[in-house]
Amino acid sequence: MLFLNKYAIGKIDQGVIQTAVEKAYQLVLSQLYNMPDRMHVEDRENTLLLMPCFSEKFFATKLVSVFPEARQHGQPAVNGVMVLSDNTSGQPLAIMDGAAITAQRTGAVGGLGVKLLTTESIQTAGILGAGVQGLSQARYLLYNREIKTLYIYDLSNDAVAGMINTLKQEFSDLEYVAAKTPKQLVVNSKVIIAATTSKSPLFEATPDDILGKIFISIGSFRPDMQEFPSIIIERADNVFVDTLFATKESGDIATPLKDHVIEKDSIKEFAGLLEKNEIFENKTILFKSVGMALFDLTTASAIYQLAIKNNIGQNLEF
Repeated sequence: MLFLNKYAIGKIDQGVIQTAVEKAYQLVLSQLYNMPDRMHVEDRENTLLLMPCFSEKFFATKLVSVFPEARQHGQPAVNGVMVLSDNTSGQPLAIMDGAAITAQRTGAVGGLGVKLLTTESIQTAGILGAGVQGLSQARYLLYNREIKTLYIYDLSNDAVAGMINTLKQEFSDLEYVAAKTPKQLVVNSKVIIAATTSKSPLFEATPDDILGKIFISIGSFRPDMQEFPSIIIERADNVFVDTLFATKESGDIATPLKDHVIEKDSIKEFAGLLEKNEIFENKTILFKSVGMALFDLTTASAIYQLAIKNNIGQNLEF
């Protein structure tokens, strides 16, 4: 059995990860998978997620813990374990760092959103949240678009400084701005990506603040979490979700639905964008991702096959 830690997973090219995420959406369209709703177990502010999924060749099970206050103890908010198995024999094939898989595939989900929802000419962007996922979102954003100015906001100034220093080593040909407020970031950015566990909207906005911009919400995965104010979904020309489960799971969708700000039939599945070459010029768009086990399955299987081919990782006796 193969063991892949976060360092081994970090060596995988971003294009491989994003292609794996796109394959997941293609499977959504073809329905050639078996994915039950993920199980949530909540303990105070903390959450344990169990995420199984089956395809023709593989099946994967990811166990993830989300502890929002972990950063106060010098630990990441997300930890987890991924087990990839053969879907013919049931044999476990690999154990992987589930948090690393989550960071990479969720970054690629945001990156694919940027690729399909924005024009190549965009020059400004903003990231709300400077944690592990904020960094991953920034990397995939910059993989897909040649941004000239990137705004970053977090409650921790040290986290913002650390994220900027890390990104400068990989992407040096742009200006980095540590935003003083979320509103400053939103006003100055064409695409805004939020990767937080906030329980209330991160900013207030007027219609002029949001007009013609792309908003991607990555962090809110519970009904009591909401990153963006409801005016965005109210004024949006298009609203996309990675899975319709988001209408129940995330406050960014569930709250506006409950308040009758938007009707459910106005919400579209992101996978549908793969079937048409639609251009969103000067449109206000909200894309909400809550993630799904299918992303983990296609990402883990792509990583596993590449690792076997290139002798990456460590073999373990099971």
